[in-house]
Amino acid sequence: MALERCTIHMWGLEEKPSLISPESIGLYWFLNGYYSKLQVAHEIEFVFSNNTDLSPNEELPLLVLGDNKISGFVNIVDYLMQDLTSEIDDKGTALLQSSLLQYTSSDLTVLTNYQLYLNKENYETFTRRHFCRLLYWPMWYNTPLHYRAVARERCEDLLGYLPSEEEEALSGSTEPSELAQSKTFKVTQQNKRKGKEELQNAKFNMQYLNKLSEHLKVWIQVRERAMSEKVIPADLLMWANIYVQLQLPDKDKVATHLSQTLGSDFFATLQKQLDLCSHFEPIIPFREPTFQEQGNAIMSIYNKGAKYL
Repeated sequence: MALERCTIHMWGLEEKPSLISPESIGLYWFLNGYYSKLQVAHEIEFVFSNNTDLSPNEELPLLVLGDNKISGFVNIVDYLMQDLTSEIDDKGTALLQSSLLQYTSSDLTVLTNYQLYLNKENYETFTRRHFCRLLYWPMWYNTPLHYRAVARERCEDLLGYLPSEEEEALSGSTEPSELAQSKTFKVTQQNKRKGKEELQNAKFNMQYLNKLSEHLKVWIQVRERAMSEKVIPADLLMWANIYVQLQLPDKDKVATHLSQTLGSDFFATLQKQLDLCSHFEPIIPFREPTFQEQGNAIMSIYNKGAKYL
């Protein structure tokens, strides 16, 4: 019986998944390192199209099988593994593993998005510039701004209120009364505003680090109760999130904090696992996106128009 062909669209560049998407990285590891060793039900190919217009909810990764479209690491993994014989006899354990995967997809991924879009150093020196390589003009300009706004909204539940772009701009604007002041006074005021901004960034970064270690401690406790010596999907998604955070410009602070709070032995073991996953030999075939799959200006206009027809 011929296998059904699935096409999986991801964020990626030069035949590798992109750091802006821990779910794309986790799915890439899952398919090349673990799923390929199971009794597969589908023939799969990768396409790094970087085109969220292809997805019903405008998110990647996306699995396309005929007219069916399934988005997100959790949903795609559930679909690919639904026909496999489960080795988990205890329904409670299976439910625990599923809950752990959902927890990883929500809370840990939100913290990764903080690092990508709200950590000033990471955003300005990596994320914003990287979108210029992933997307066509003019999408590369607005897309990171959109994701930054989404990340700010999602992070508020974990980190508290985060000022918007407009509020940050207003806080740094020059008052009319300052325009007539001396150059020395203006420089002093600018330095004060810069210092205030740096303190605010440091505060949010510290809150992020504390939340990261807290969530990982919970993750580790639940994982121990999941009772599986084999790699499960929640492992891969957690590893992918930490891998992204340890590759960004502000990575040293993350590495130091995790080593101190989780223990140097655990952190060393984690690093070895990340190194193993990041060096998987690609097994799943890759192809370039077609013109219709690309996120170019023409297809972007076409896809947006098609949604209203």
